[in-house]
Amino acid sequence: MSDLLSIADLRHQKAELEALIQSIDSPSDIVAKMNYESRLRSISEKLQLAEQKDANIAEVSVLFDGSPVRGTSSIDAGFAAHALLHFQGIVTRLFSSSLKGQLQSKGKIKGSDLAQLNLSGLATGSFGFVLEEKNADQSSVMKTPLREAIEEAAALFEELSQEDDEDFLIDVNDINPRVFNEISSFFNHLEKNNATFKAHLRDKSCSLDHAAIHRAYTRISATEVNIRKETWIGKLVGLTPIKRSFEFRKHDEQTVHTGKFSQQISQDYLERIERHDGFMLGATYRATIEVGTLRKPDGSVSTTYTALDLQEVSE
Repeated sequence: MSDLLSIADLRHQKAELEALIQSIDSPSDIVAKMNYESRLRSISEKLQLAEQKDANIAEVSVLFDGSPVRGTSSIDAGFAAHALLHFQGIVTRLFSSSLKGQLQSKGKIKGSDLAQLNLSGLATGSFGFVLEEKNADQSSVMKTPLREAIEEAAALFEELSQEDDEDFLIDVNDINPRVFNEISSFFNHLEKNNATFKAHLRDKSCSLDHAAIHRAYTRISATEVNIRKETWIGKLVGLTPIKRSFEFRKHDEQTVHTGKFSQQISQDYLERIERHDGFMLGATYRATIEVGTLRKPDGSVSTTYTALDLQEVSE
């Protein structure tokens, strides 16, 4: 059984004790201060031990409040089912993107079976659920890809809901259109149902009140995402396998376009090296390029290019 709830409780107790200690300014309260400090040390030790236990495994408690929730006793089943479905969808897409390179705009999501989270318990405080990866009983010396996907999801939630518009800087590179669309559905679901959201991981928490949900919903609604495929004929100017980047100049153009290449091209490159038949810089190729554009709320537009396929052609 997950102890994420006890971690959240310990964090709450720690914050309360720290506030009490800061509030004491009278010498007559020295005994009370010493008592609080002793309790704080004990709580901090327990919290540190709890956070270190299987800290690299994907495990999160998600809690909802607002109109769909009745105190800590019940939640609207339809709301909860769709909210969990969208949350799982976001994590799955981020997981697939990290393992397989650029996530394709359409079709079945590769590796989705590996990204499934199990519902292992109920989270209290408002009403929610504890989710963990299927092999959560096995320790890991490094963060699992699924754990990293959940952390990335929490970071995106915070970025989208932050108060300062000037710091809202999201490009297609940061949110793949397929990921973006699922996040859009998630925040739309929360906004329409007047709900709030919290996520507790072992080493961090994400809390979105009504105002934060509305900011994220507004930004997402004002952001246009588009992705399309194009066929380019031209010269392969540069190719960096480690960074998975390319430089390409189309025929009849002087501009050199820079972008990333897909996992498939990365695999092709390694196979060609083994055959002593690598991609030739300066040669002419027919490239299948995925062009992603994102129009942000401030009106600015960012464009990225992903090479899905490279075929050498004779001139």
